[in-house]
Amino acid sequence: MRNLLPALMLATALMPAAAGAQVIDAGDAACRPGDSGCARFVGDVKGGTPKRGGAKQPVVIGASVYMLTPWQAERERRCLALAGWAEARGEGADAMAAVMWVVANRASSADQPSLPCRVVVAAGQFEPFAVPPVEPKTREKHGKQAKQREKAAEQAKLAADPRVEARRILAEIHRQARVIRAGGMPSWPKPRLAPDQDALRIARGLAWRLNDDDLPDPTARASLFYSPPTQAALRRQKPDWAEARLHTASIGGHAFYRYPAPPADAPTNTPADPIATLVAEISE
Repeated sequence: MRNLLPALMLATALMPAAAGAQVIDAGDAACRPGDSGCARFVGDVKGGTPKRGGAKQPVVIGASVYMLTPWQAERERRCLALAGWAEARGEGADAMAAVMWVVANRASSADQPSLPCRVVVAAGQFEPFAVPPVEPKTREKHGKQAKQREKAAEQAKLAADPRVEARRILAEIHRQARVIRAGGMPSWPKPRLAPDQDALRIARGLAWRLNDDDLPDPTARASLFYSPPTQAALRRQKPDWAEARLHTASIGGHAFYRYPAPPADAPTNTPADPIATLVAEISE
């Protein structure tokens, strides 16, 4: 974990400008005219979080239809948006949508159906949402002047080194992961750099419209992905699990995979992709 952030920064610098076909752009995240729910979700209009309870209604997420209350639908879509933004915010709308589709595909597993929020906090799956190591607590400074000095020092560090903001965002995603694990509603991060702000707004729009009619799956139903540039920066080999899976797409800096369909003459009890079982065993 100590070397992860520098490696990610290096991988971004080494990444080619067009690592995959641009199948989705920022315009696909725009809300339809008159869709007030989408406008509120992406932040174009003011509106509070839906209240808990209420009647369940069909909500399409990815390739599946879920019966959810408005509060539950908001929560699942926020988890989708946060996952896409955390994993691929610097790689464009198509890469963020591809990551969201992986989450949705895992959630809609025919063997062990789950929910997007359970998927993103599943143990050992999505690095930004992993449980961070426990750091020793430091005594907080009090007083208005002390807080102003801390803020000024933080801004100076940010201006000198963008990795400071990357570390802050990672810490914020870890906090939201704890909220998700506890069954709560994750909050939207407040990025300080304009590209990150724009990417978050786009991610929110993509999460709202993530279905086969509006945003078809560019990964061909992939359920796993990894970043070859990051692996190379960390001096790691191609993951072992990738050898047994079918490479379906390369989008942004990520390679996407799914479990290959069994041959026509294979036994009907061929085991399904183990990731589906893992995701389903994670409780709220």
